[in-house]
Amino acid sequence: MQANETVNSEMTIGEVIHRVFAAGKITRADENWLLRATLSATPLNHEDQKLVRQMQVRLQMGLLKVVD
Repeated sequence: MQANETVNSEMTIGEVIHRVFAAGKITRADENWLLRATLSATPLNHEDQKLVRQMQVRLQMGLLKVVD
């Protein structure tokens, strides 16, 4: 992962997912950050839920690469 691709705690779920979509790949750091965000006590809003579902579909279809 390049320095400009790191995930920081100030990013929103939408920002991370849009970056993943733009790059066409999801890193282990992205995956870990998204897992922590979705398991947090704060519920996801409708838009974030939609983005997470879209990402799952793209992963299942092979449209996103999973990289370390």
